[in-house]
Amino acid sequence: MELRKSMWGYFFLVASAAIFLYFLFAVKSGDTLSFDRYLSSFFTGIFTEGSYPFFELMDRLGNKLGVGIVTLFFLVWLWVKHRNYTAMAALVFAVAIGNEVNKWLKDAIGRPRPDQEHLVNVASLSFPSGHAMIGMILYTFIAFIIIEELKSAKVKWVTGILAGVWIFLMGISRIIMKVHYPSDIAAGFAAGFMWVFLSIVLYEALRAMFTKKAFEKRLS
Repeated sequence: MELRKSMWGYFFLVASAAIFLYFLFAVKSGDTLSFDRYLSSFFTGIFTEGSYPFFELMDRLGNKLGVGIVTLFFLVWLWVKHRNYTAMAALVFAVAIGNEVNKWLKDAIGRPRPDQEHLVNVASLSFPSGHAMIGMILYTFIAFIIIEELKSAKVKWVTGILAGVWIFLMGISRIIMKVHYPSDIAAGFAAGFMWVFLSIVLYEALRAMFTKKAFEKRLS
């Protein structure tokens, strides 16, 4: 089923918009969020120093170099196996423009990083999390393309769940590394879903258009 025709897709789109706007207005009000206090304590309490190497790896996979390498590998796969130029263009658009949108949002909102010792180097502002937003965009798009190729409904579900867990771990790695508030991560996930939803809908529309043109050309 196409995402652009999925009622669940539009439900999560509206829910993501509501979540993003809620945290945006909460952050702009300048109040300290109990959501941030509770979840920061919760995650840093569960994931202690022994887990830091794993979350440092997740953190690296979400930085510019990690995203660039993963994107390049998937673009090569799309080209070599499928010659799917529409998906390649849509993925580059989703990730590259999504990254620019994230930087614009950070500068426009201007939320400082958490006032504590950071376990990894950071240079930008805090809201929304770029790792959460770009991770959501990149890995949701990849999962969508892979799921389209699968025949088994069970394998499709497993693929979607694994992608969700991966995205979640990438997001909370920034809380464990003490460089983001949980509200940054939640807003990043929400903004990322909105952007990747629109990118996938664009991809589906372009694919349908090119398929129709190719069909009409064969008939003429």
